[in-house]
Amino acid sequence: MLGTTVNRTKSIVGNIKQIFASPLGIFIYAALSGMIGIVILLAFFSLFLSGSTLALILPAIIAFNAANSGYSIVNKGGENFPKLRISLIAITVLLTLTGYFSIPVFSPWESISNGMCHLISGLLALIFSFFGAWIASKVRN
Repeated sequence: MLGTTVNRTKSIVGNIKQIFASPLGIFIYAALSGMIGIVILLAFFSLFLSGSTLALILPAIIAFNAANSGYSIVNKGGENFPKLRISLIAITVLLTLTGYFSIPVFSPWESISNGMCHLISGLLALIFSFFGAWIASKVRN
């Protein structure tokens, strides 16, 4: 009985490792780590910062997590990751949307309709995701 449970567990863990070794799994891992990182940092900073200050530092939080995701995708997938640029742009969009849809959770009175702040966050996230990927490629060499 215990042997079958252990074998099933090993099989499930092996399947999960195999999924996260594929390019799609690497993309999902990089995107989720960045999205969860944004939510964790927003939750932490919301404990001692006001809502307007939280909205002001959101571009930096998104940029930091975009660099982390860009680094992660190249570190795990290599420099020959299929469609790397498209993946980094998709991660940028996902992280920007995560940041701006998370603000009302931690600061419900804050408006999320500031277009210029969205643009700045998106551009910073794009720049820093490519910067993180570049750093990972330099570290691998």
